[in-house]
Amino acid sequence: MAIKRTWSPKHNWRLRFHLQTETGDITDPNGLCQLDDTYHYFHQHRRLWPDAAHGWGHWTTRDFVSWKWLGSPIMPDRELDKNGSYSGSATVHDGRMWCYYTGNQLLPGEHDYDYSGRLANETLVVSDGSTFGEKRLVLGNEGYPAYCSCHVRDPKVWKQGGCWHMLLGARAQGDRGCILLYKSPDGLSWRLEGSATNLGRQPFGYMWECPNLATLGRREFLFVCPQGVGKRPTSLQNIHNSGYVALDGRLIDLMAKDPGLMDADGPYPCIDEAGFVELDFGFDFYAPQVFEDERGRTILVGWASLPDIETQYDNPTREWTHTLTLPRELTLNEDGRVCQWPVTEIDALRGELVEFTSDVAGLTGTVGSSSYDVFDLTGAVGARFAGTADICVTQIESGDAVLRLNDDLELSVIGNLCELAFTSPAGAYRSVRRLPLSALTAGRIRNLRVIVDTSIVEIYVNGGEVTMTTRWYPESVDELRVSSSLKGRHQGWEMGSCHFAGIDS
Repeated sequence: MAIKRTWSPKHNWRLRFHLQTETGDITDPNGLCQLDDTYHYFHQHRRLWPDAAHGWGHWTTRDFVSWKWLGSPIMPDRELDKNGSYSGSATVHDGRMWCYYTGNQLLPGEHDYDYSGRLANETLVVSDGSTFGEKRLVLGNEGYPAYCSCHVRDPKVWKQGGCWHMLLGARAQGDRGCILLYKSPDGLSWRLEGSATNLGRQPFGYMWECPNLATLGRREFLFVCPQGVGKRPTSLQNIHNSGYVALDGRLIDLMAKDPGLMDADGPYPCIDEAGFVELDFGFDFYAPQVFEDERGRTILVGWASLPDIETQYDNPTREWTHTLTLPRELTLNEDGRVCQWPVTEIDALRGELVEFTSDVAGLTGTVGSSSYDVFDLTGAVGARFAGTADICVTQIESGDAVLRLNDDLELSVIGNLCELAFTSPAGAYRSVRRLPLSALTAGRIRNLRVIVDTSIVEIYVNGGEVTMTTRWYPESVDELRVSSSLKGRHQGWEMGSCHFAGIDS
């Protein structure tokens, strides 16, 4: 659809209850954990964006409402990570956080840095939550199988069955995405335990990033971000995508069947890519990390953007950029699908209930030339919010309908398809994402939750069976007009602001 882009931004789209740095950027969530009732969030961070020095930014919170920014405790300052302190994870051991990350080191000389000239140094830093110890190399290139390229990263470390285990994302020769599994008696010395790639002859992406493992309902789920899988009209629509595979049995047992280990010609084909389930059908979602808190909840946090996205659309904030999703509790629905839902603490940000009324002018028309560029707001209800909102629509009846945010973004249900489309420059070159209703176990939309915070929209479909996450940049951030022709029960709350200590937001 054609959108005239002649406007000039009047503000910087500062967020009210999503994380943002004073300057610099936020990318992949790292090291998520809880230590002594305090949640520790780390993420990839460049302090003076677009400065190329990648390290870990650090936040703490006890309730997901009041946050404290603690700066960047892990940054490139040694040979082993001089070109970036890349993504990783944390596990709590003996009352301290053991933070593992990939130190990126580029060697001088004539190299392509894909297959030569790059060291992937898996590095450990131990912390009591406020002070951070010395960096320690625990695994390097000599510990990776010969079939690996120089791209090995994103350690996910956990303890299971009396041992420590580490998952690594990797790019094998021939541009085949895979994961590697290592085992350790003490979290310090590691040996290869197995590998995994997809079953098909064709690679399912050239690189598998950000591997994570979660146990829900006594079943294990492998989360992974396959890079380089071809786009399809109604699936895998982003430049890189995120999802999961439900496993039969334990991942460590499956990967340990690798017959070759260090001597193999390639990774062990044991993951059926036909079972890959996409987590998000919006424009901006990547690199989710999963952890279990002290209450036993499994929580997921994603980066609300994508790598390499400058080739597609923009994030036009200035001295700062990017954010993370709300923390989402993972559960299984009755069909065994993983559902994401904002943790209950987020409800504390709700203000007074805003009534939806029928005093909304009906409107029907098209915004483009395709059969999906039609909207119908006859018989609509609507409400106005002070820039932010938490909107729940339940008991939705079948049939074509649309929900609109201002004159900028519409969620349309037309036939067997749900479409998220921008109708103004607020998309910053984002245009259309489509969710086939066949991707939902119910085959239709039963309920929606839409959370809007200045320049991000999080949409939860059917109890969070899928989400549609997107950044948006409306010309007005102080008023949010919502209109809906969905036949169902509408409720909405204006949202308050989190407290961000340590930054000037």
